[in-house]
Amino acid sequence: MLIKDYYTIEGTSHTGDNTHIFHIRLNPECTVYQGHFPGEPVSPGVCNIQMLKELAEQVAGKRLFMSNLNLCRLTTLVTPQAHPTMSATLTLDEKDGTYKLRATLGKDEEIYLEMKAELN
Repeated sequence: MLIKDYYTIEGTSHTGDNTHIFHIRLNPECTVYQGHFPGEPVSPGVCNIQMLKELAEQVAGKRLFMSNLNLCRLTTLVTPQAHPTMSATLTLDEKDGTYKLRATLGKDEEIYLEMKAELN
């Protein structure tokens, strides 16, 4: 994990079509919030992207390198107070050692982050 204690996985499920759902809890005590921003913690977009990459590594069962970020749409300002729990939905397809990742971070019908990437 790149950022110690940024998030905790509270549960997982698999839909059978290469789609995995992770139930996540953000840790408001994580040191990243001391600088981003003191007294008004905001989850850095890059930390959420890294979290999705780490979840893809769990699905793939190995370390991966993000070679291309095709789409990254941040639609909601995520904070550990307003959004302490959320779901990460990942679809990971592999062909010839390249993984195509489609992922969203959100809760219920609201999407906070949408991402498409290639990983090796």
